[in-house]
Amino acid sequence: MATPPIEVLPLPPIQPVAEPLKGESYWDLVLRQFRRNRLAVISFFFVLGLFLIAIAAPFLANDKPFVIRGAFRTLYQNRFEEWRLGGHPELVALLEQSRTAPAGESAAQLAVRLATVERQFRYLASQLSDEEAEGLLGYLSGYRDAVQSALTGNVTQLSAQLETLENSFREISERFDPQAVSFAQKFYWPIFTALGPLDFFFLTLTLLLLLLPLLRRILPPAWRESWQTQALVVLLPAVLLAILRTGQVRVFETLDYKEQLLNGGIASSLALFPPIVYGINEDHLEDKYQAPNLRYWMGTDGNGRDLMTRMIWGSRISLSVGFVAVAIYVLIGIFVGTMAGYFRGWVDMMLSRLIEIVICFPAFFLILAVLAFLQPSLINIMIVIGITGWTTEARLVRGEFFRLADQEFVLAAKGLGVSDWRIIFRHILPNGIAPVLVAASFGVASAILIESSLSFLGFGISIPVPSWGGILNEARENFRYWWITIFPGLAIFSTVTAYNLVGEGVRDAIDPRLKL
Repeated sequence: MATPPIEVLPLPPIQPVAEPLKGESYWDLVLRQFRRNRLAVISFFFVLGLFLIAIAAPFLANDKPFVIRGAFRTLYQNRFEEWRLGGHPELVALLEQSRTAPAGESAAQLAVRLATVERQFRYLASQLSDEEAEGLLGYLSGYRDAVQSALTGNVTQLSAQLETLENSFREISERFDPQAVSFAQKFYWPIFTALGPLDFFFLTLTLLLLLLPLLRRILPPAWRESWQTQALVVLLPAVLLAILRTGQVRVFETLDYKEQLLNGGIASSLALFPPIVYGINEDHLEDKYQAPNLRYWMGTDGNGRDLMTRMIWGSRISLSVGFVAVAIYVLIGIFVGTMAGYFRGWVDMMLSRLIEIVICFPAFFLILAVLAFLQPSLINIMIVIGITGWTTEARLVRGEFFRLADQEFVLAAKGLGVSDWRIIFRHILPNGIAPVLVAASFGVASAILIESSLSFLGFGISIPVPSWGGILNEARENFRYWWITIFPGLAIFSTVTAYNLVGEGVRDAIDPRLKL
């Protein structure tokens, strides 16, 4: 009986491993290999887009305008009433008490009160036309002199000085009443004045990174070849602006610009708002649980807050948790893995046992247990995720050190008398960091998922700070309002998937043989 022919199945085509070009470094080769993975490249740009949205959140969704040209009638009126009903009567009362109070004590109290009144006057003058502002500051000079004369004069002259002060008070009240003055039309930048140091840092850093190709053309030739110099050119201005911005944030927390513009509280000839004109916690109870429409592009929640605004600002929480938590446990993992892999012996034995003990605990439940004793907050969540997720990085670094410690370049460095720390951080670690980067890219996705899960269970970011998991938590009892579930769920799913695809792309680029 004839033997049937054996069917030979064709082998899948083997993708060739990229060969290094002349003058090309290892990381240039990795980048070229990464570009071949289209799905990973698309995911990378998706993640990059999320970062740009998070950084530009104040300019995308905000109830404050970019720029407004006009005058704040309401604020002028409030400051005027503070002086008329509070500042002036208190000054008069202090002057009358100065008859019996010790001279030093009354002078100190009057100096503080007079300084407050002067600040009120100067703010009022800043809102008026040039002519009226000059007149008000002239009254301020006479007003101050009257107070000083009443304080330094004798008791018999106090009544006359108080009468002079009251006459000045009546003149100012009549001439500079909010209904009788003409306001100056000035430019104000509410969004920019509300930005904090971190906003300035990341906005400046992003702008300089986008302009880096142009900046490289004007840099000296020696600087163009040094990535350290280019990093300094990008980072230094961002850090300096953030430092200068510290302590200078001015936010009108109670000022509703839109309402003030509608009812005349702001006399404005120009007001330019972001594309989405709602604040993070701006609620409209009459519009609660609105389905997506032309006014609310992603609908509203149970408090009438715009869901798209909260989704945009919530991206800051998710992305920052992912990166900061991963940065924490990568640093811990590198330190522990380095110590165990290089020094070996009893150091390796102790640290390996520590790694095994930490691995035994389920990370998510360990985080829940720790947060049960801490106040749920963004900082606490990032720290807890960081100190519970370092074991993978530690084992990877330890394995790389075992592999590289006996290589010729390490033995040559030891033979030349190079110190242990220089061998670790200059020779071994740069050559063994690639697997850690791959694990870190997967770790960012895991951290985002953990934060979302914690917020969904109520252990995450405290209300009213928006986060994707927190929005999902609000939807637990209202599943019929599908948009509150779909949009944050889709954001979490797509972000975690994109990070995983980027991680796979980096892994394949570092070792293309894994694709065979």
